[in-house]
Amino acid sequence: MPKQKVSDKFIIKQSLLVFRKKGFYNTSMADIAEACGLLKGSLYHYFKSKEDLMKAVIDYMHNYYTREIFSLAYDEQLGMRQKLKMLADASENQFFASESGCLFGNLALETSGNIPEFSELVKLFFVEWMKAMEHIYAEKYAPEKARILAQDCVARVEGAVMMMRLFNDKEYLRRAHLEIMNQLE
Repeated sequence: MPKQKVSDKFIIKQSLLVFRKKGFYNTSMADIAEACGLLKGSLYHYFKSKEDLMKAVIDYMHNYYTREIFSLAYDEQLGMRQKLKMLADASENQFFASESGCLFGNLALETSGNIPEFSELVKLFFVEWMKAMEHIYAEKYAPEKARILAQDCVARVEGAVMMMRLFNDKEYLRRAHLEIMNQLE
């Protein structure tokens, strides 16, 4: 394989695809090197370990969700229903684009209790998602009710993503989003 120079971001994006498909434990640095068109040893010039690379992938995806999806919850130009619909559409686009489900949900199940650093990063992602949803629900409900609805919403979507993946049926996620929208009526 010829020597090739690539960016950290390229490696992170390629690694994301491999981690989504194979999971953390079943992914080797050789798998990632192959996906990047690099020699395995070359990866260590960019990331000192698979764990460090996974942390970079988590950070990359968390930043993406914060910027492109969760931010919709705070757009004061939009009404509550519009915000929920736009968040649902944006998350469907993410989850439908990958047959592997939710990187954060998968990682939580796979590494919870084994790699505390991952657990904390994954928790931060879910806390931010719940805060975004709570912000939306707070437009109509008392703070405690908004918090509970936000937690239930995220749990419902994650469960639907798991079922969608297990049964290869996108209707699970579509129905979950429809039920969430119907709560507003």
